[in-house]
Amino acid sequence: MGLFRHRAVSSSTTLLFLGGISLYGSMMLLPLYFQQVRGQDALGAGLLLIPQGVGALLARGLAGRYTDRFGPRGVALAAFAFLAAATVPFAFVTADTSEILLTAALFVRGIALGAAMIAPMGAAYVGLQHHEIPDASIISRVTQQLGGSVGIAILAVVLQHGVGDARTPDALIHGFDQAFWWAVAFTALALPLCLLLPGHTQSTNPAQDKAVTLPAVRRPDDAKG
Repeated sequence: MGLFRHRAVSSSTTLLFLGGISLYGSMMLLPLYFQQVRGQDALGAGLLLIPQGVGALLARGLAGRYTDRFGPRGVALAAFAFLAAATVPFAFVTADTSEILLTAALFVRGIALGAAMIAPMGAAYVGLQHHEIPDASIISRVTQQLGGSVGIAILAVVLQHGVGDARTPDALIHGFDQAFWWAVAFTALALPLCLLLPGHTQSTNPAQDKAVTLPAVRRPDDAKG
């Protein structure tokens, strides 16, 4: 628990918790929306989620590079801002919402999700000693999974409350709109926390990164020459 005294660790784990809510909570909502409101089967719902996976895959190749270049604070702030913005369209969905619009939003959402996970993970190790890194890694992973569990539970309750006993299309749409607004709110909570992340990455052990140049040792034979 002493690791939470480091601002980078505490802010990163909080962001990963909120990111877990948005990631896993939406992965519960989106397939249900496509099946119950849009009338897709399980395969169709899965295919419609492909753009989000493609976006997340692309982000994994770029987020680390940009985090090293611009720092985790800027990358995380941009990622969570785009994540919130890309979730807003789902709070206005109807049974007739354009699938092209939803596909574009899912693609942007996937990129934002990938970056929103990678930047805080990298920031969690800034300023730590090497022996502290394994514990920080475990804390980060557990916190993200815990956020996912909490997100699924909360959004499921919100969805059920919004739908109520009615099973009409309008009632279903109202329930999903409310649940997605909650997802947007949790994502927006992360924005001020991003400002607490380190502005730039730095070595976890600066002493080991300094180049040590040893003077050349002259042998007796060299001295005679």
